[in-house]
Amino acid sequence: MKKLILSGLMVMGLALAQAPYVGGHIGLFGGSGVNVLNGGIHAGAGLQGGLEVRGGVDFTSALGVLILGINSDLLINLGMPGSPVLPYGGLGGNFWFLPGGGTDFGVHATLGIKYPISGTPATAFLEFQPAYAFGGGGVFVYYLKVGANYGF
Repeated sequence: MKKLILSGLMVMGLALAQAPYVGGHIGLFGGSGVNVLNGGIHAGAGLQGGLEVRGGVDFTSALGVLILGINSDLLINLGMPGSPVLPYGGLGGNFWFLPGGGTDFGVHATLGIKYPISGTPATAFLEFQPAYAFGGGGVFVYYLKVGANYGF
């Protein structure tokens, strides 16, 4: 059922899209003194008014176990005329599948910069996401990502 809902949301988002893209990232996930490697893939689409919607899946290896995360974002491009980098910000949500059948969810903010690679449909990005996970009494975590998007 979860896959069906996520697929439906992605299809609706892409149907409204002006500039769909796919991408991936590697980076760090951390909180409470623990920093671990994270990677993921995502699909997104530009909407009217400088807005973007994005959904993705990420994988985090923590203490020898793999944590699967599903995330979604609503992003807004922040114009800087004449700048080679394009800043953006946004809000989103996370849902994590934990070892042993547990789950957790959270919310996050997004601050990032994009750099279009001249002559290609690719865009490099650097992104910081401070987040709050509600499970287990709550904890602040973060993502620091570097990656690329491929536009269609």
